[in-house]
Amino acid sequence: MYELILLALFVPLATSIIVFLQSKPAVIKLLSLLVSAVTTGVLFMLVYQIDNNGVYSENLFYLDQLSALLLLIVGILSFTALLASLAYMDNELAHGKIDSAMLPRYYSLLGLFVFTMVGLLVVRDLGLMWVAIEATTLASALLVAFYLNRTAIEAAWKYVMVCSVGICLALLGIIILYYAQVNAQGSGLQALDWVLLKDMGAILNKGMIKLAFVFIVIGYGTKAGLAPMHTWLPDAHSQAPSPVSGLLSGALLSCAIYAIIRNLTIVQECIGREYTQQFLLTFGFLSIAIVIPFILVQCDIKILLAYSSVEHMGLITVGLGIGTPLAVYGALLHIFNHAITKSALFYMSGAIIQMYGTKQMVRIRGLVKAMPVIGTAFLVSIMAIIGLPPLRKDFDFSVLADSAEYNSCPLTQVAGEGVY
Repeated sequence: MYELILLALFVPLATSIIVFLQSKPAVIKLLSLLVSAVTTGVLFMLVYQIDNNGVYSENLFYLDQLSALLLLIVGILSFTALLASLAYMDNELAHGKIDSAMLPRYYSLLGLFVFTMVGLLVVRDLGLMWVAIEATTLASALLVAFYLNRTAIEAAWKYVMVCSVGICLALLGIIILYYAQVNAQGSGLQALDWVLLKDMGAILNKGMIKLAFVFIVIGYGTKAGLAPMHTWLPDAHSQAPSPVSGLLSGALLSCAIYAIIRNLTIVQECIGREYTQQFLLTFGFLSIAIVIPFILVQCDIKILLAYSSVEHMGLITVGLGIGTPLAVYGALLHIFNHAITKSALFYMSGAIIQMYGTKQMVRIRGLVKAMPVIGTAFLVSIMAIIGLPPLRKDFDFSVLADSAEYNSCPLTQVAGEGVY
C-alpha cells in the first residue's frame, strides 16, 4: 500500500509539470485525461485495500475508513471534473473567452489541486496536514483567478486573504497542541502525530486543548465555508470555471471537514464531548441560519449553489456536534451525498450558462426543452440536494442501528471507533 500512496501523490504532481510544458491542446487534453484516470484508479485501489485490510499506518502515512471515504470522493470528483473540463474548455475556446495558451495552465493547476488534496488525506502528521491544506488554497486560488478579469482576480484575492487568516488561526491551534504534547511527554520525533495525540489525550493539559480546539475549528471552518467565515465562498465559486467550482464544493470543503474531524478525535479524548458538541452545534446552526435569506433572494445560479454548500456544511457540522454514532454516520454519509450531487450541479450549471450566456436564473427558461438530458438531470439533482421524494426515504433508524449490516458498515465503524 505504501507504493500506491506514493503513486497517488507522484502521478498528478509530475503530470501537472509535464502538462504545463505542453503547447498542443490535443496532447494536453489526452495526457490530462489519461493521468486523471490513472490517479482515480490508484485511489480506488487504496480504498479497496483499506476496506479489505483495515487501517494502514507506516512512516508519515495513516489511512483508515475515514480516509477511504474522502479518497473515494476525491477520486470520483477529480475524474468527473476533468471530463467536464474537456467540453467546458472547448466551448470557452470556441467562443473566444480563453485562448489555447491558457489551457496548459488550467490542466496543470487542476492536477496540482488534486495532488494537494490527496496529500492532505494520507498524512498522519497534523503539521503536514496543515501544509497540505494551505497548498490547496494556493492551487485553487489560481484556478479561481483563471480568467484573469477583474471580478475573478478580486474573488481569488478575497479567497486567499480570508482563508489565509483562517489557516493562520488553525496553525496557532496546532502550535498549542504541540505545546501540550511537549509538556506531557517531552519533545520527540512523533510530534504532532494525531494518532499518538489521541492515545495520550488523557494526560494532555485540558485548558490548552480547549484553546487549541477553538482556533482549529475557526481556522479549518473558514476553509470548510462555515458561517460567519464563509464570505469567500460565494465569490470564489461564482468566478471559477464551473468544473473547478464542482471540485471546490464537493471535494475541498469535505477535506476541510476531514481535518476538523481528525483534530476532534484528539480533543474529545482529552476533555470529553460536551465542550466540542456545543461549539460544533453553534457553528452548524449558525451556518444554516445565516445563508437562508441569501438563498431565498439569490438570482445567480452559481452563487445560489455556493450558498447551498454553506448550508450543507452546517448540516454536516450539526451531525458531528450531536456526536452519537448514528449522527456521525449521517454526517459522513451526507459528506458523500453532497460531494457527488453538488459537483454534478456545478458541472451542469456550467453547460447551462454556456448555452444561455447568463448566470441569472430569471433568464434561463425552457431548460428541459432546450437541453433535455442536462435539464432533466439538473432537476433530479436539485431534488436530491434538498432531499425531496422520491430521492428521500424515511425509515426507522432504531431498526438500522440494531442490524448486523449497520454494525458492520465501514461508515459505522468510523463513527463508532475511528472518529469517536
